[in-house]
Amino acid sequence: MIGRVSVWPAVLGLALAMIVVTLIHPVPSSLSYASGALVCIALLGWTMEAREVAGPPPAVEPEHEEEEEAPGPSLWPVVLSLGIVGIAAGLIHNNEHGALLVAVPLALGSAAAWANHLKREMAASAPAVPVSSLGPPISGPGGRMLLPVPGNVLATQAAGGAAIALERVETKQVSRRGLLRITFWAGLGAGLAGIAGSIVDMLYPRGITGFGGVVSAGTVDQFPPGTKTQVPEGRFWIVNLTAEQGGPGFLALWWKCPHLGCTVPWRSDFNFVDPATSQEKKGWFRCPCHGSTYNDSGARVYGPAPRSMDHFDLTIANNRISVNTGKATKGTTDNAKFAVKG
Repeated sequence: MIGRVSVWPAVLGLALAMIVVTLIHPVPSSLSYASGALVCIALLGWTMEAREVAGPPPAVEPEHEEEEEAPGPSLWPVVLSLGIVGIAAGLIHNNEHGALLVAVPLALGSAAAWANHLKREMAASAPAVPVSSLGPPISGPGGRMLLPVPGNVLATQAAGGAAIALERVETKQVSRRGLLRITFWAGLGAGLAGIAGSIVDMLYPRGITGFGGVVSAGTVDQFPPGTKTQVPEGRFWIVNLTAEQGGPGFLALWWKCPHLGCTVPWRSDFNFVDPATSQEKKGWFRCPCHGSTYNDSGARVYGPAPRSMDHFDLTIANNRISVNTGKATKGTTDNAKFAVKG
C-alpha cells in the first residue's frame, strides 16, 4: 500500500493504456517513454513510503520512547534504478514495441498489489466476534464442540424453565464511507474506460474515406509504362515502372518529402546526373523546398532528405488499382522491389 488511498488502480490504468498504445500505434524509443513513467511512479512511491515510515511529528516528546519495529527493505530504489536503465536502453535500442517490457510487468504487479490492498481492507473492516459472546460450549456426541446451540437443546432447556434470549440480526446497511468508496472506484473505472476508448478511436479510426483510407486510383490501362500520375485525393503518385526503372510494376509514392513535408512534384524537364550510371538523365522527383532529388521509384539520390520517398500499400484486383493511404512504408533505396505487377 502506498498510502491510505491506494493509487494502484491508477498505475494499472496507466500500464494498460501504455500496452494499448504500443500495440496499436508503436513509436520509436517507446521503451524510454515507458521507463520515464516508471521512474515517476518509483519516485512517488518512494516518497509516500518514506512519509508513512516516518509518521507524523509528535507534539510532545515522550519520556520513554517505545522501540519501534524496523521497516523492511524498500523496493522503490530498485524500481527507480530499473527505470533509469530502461531509459538508457530505449535510447540505444530503437525498438517500437520496447514499452511492453515495462508495461506488462507493471500491469501485473499493480494488479497484484491492488488485490492485496483490497484483501487487507476487507480483513480490517470485518467485525471481530468475541468467543465469550457465544456462550458456554456444548458437548455433542463423541465430545465434539457444537456451536451454535442446536434447536433441540434449546427446546429442552426452554421446557426446563430456562430463559432463552433470541438475538435479532439486523440487515447490514451500506455506510456513507462505503457508498463514497463504491462511487469513487466506479467513477475511476468509467473514466479510465473512456480514456482508453478515446485513444483507440483516435489511433484506429473507422469508416475513413479519401486520404487515410482506401483510395481507388483507377484501372491498370490508365497508367502506361513509365508514366507518373498524380492522385490528389490520396496525396500520392501512381508510378508504372519499366524494366529499366526497376520494374515492371506499380508504386504509390506518397508525395510528402521525408525532409520537412513539402509536396514533391515530378519534374520531367529537370536534368540530373544519375549516380547509378554516372550519366545525365532527364526526369526526376525534385522537392522545391530544399532540392531533395528522387529517381523514378522514389529512391533518394541527392539532398537533405533522410530517406527515400515513402510508399503506400497498393493492390490490384479485377484490373483496378486500390491504394491504402492509411498504411505507409518508409522509403528505402530498394523502393522498386515493392512494385506490384499489373
